Formats: sequence, structure tokens, C-alpha cells
Amino acid sequence: MVPMDEPRYRCDGCGNVTRFDVTTSQTTKAFHHYTVGGELEVEEATVLSRHVDEVVCRWCGHGRSVVEIGEADEGGGAGVEGGAGASPDPGGGASGEREEPGAHSRTP
Repeated sequence: MVPMDEPRYRCDGCGNVTRFDVTTSQTTKAFHHYTVGGELEVEEATVLSRHVDEVVCRWCGHGRSVVEIGEADEGGGAGVEGGAGASPDPGGGASGEREEPGAHSRTP
């Protein structure tokens, strides 16, 4: 298995940094080992390519303001491909680290 770093996201619309629906497409190569009894064990799985198709905020219900944030740059980031549109100002005009709204959870 090839380890892949998962990006972090933030919604500049509502401040969410924890709950997103992420749709991805990936191509993998794996060795399929069948036992004499016919049971499958997948070994040596390798991700050849991976693409994030869409990222949707669970709180807002859309991806228009979702941005990808990096470890070194938690205050800003690049827009997410496949979303409904990224905010032109990734920092949202606020300074410093954003705090999530209350402990409530919204579901669409």
C-alpha cells in the first residue's frame, strides 16, 4: 500500500473544518490471491492515481466556499477542484485560525 497524505479542508462560508463529503476517483493495482476454498485476499494494493472530484461542506450543504488548507498554511489555501466553486479570497478576510461554530452538527 502506498501511503497518501489526505488534504485538510475548511469552509470559508461557515468555518467548518471537520465535516465534508469528499468524492474521489482512483485507479488501483492489486494482487488478488484466492485460496483453494475460493476466498479472496487482496495483497499488494497500490494506488496508481487519485483525483478529488468534489468536496461538499456538511454544514452548508455546498462546496462553493471550501478550500484546501495545508499544515504550514492553516490560514489560507487553494480552492478545491470539483467543488461548486471556490471563494476568490481563501482567507475569507479573517486573520488567524478559524474556530468551528458550536458543538452542533447539521445534516442536509
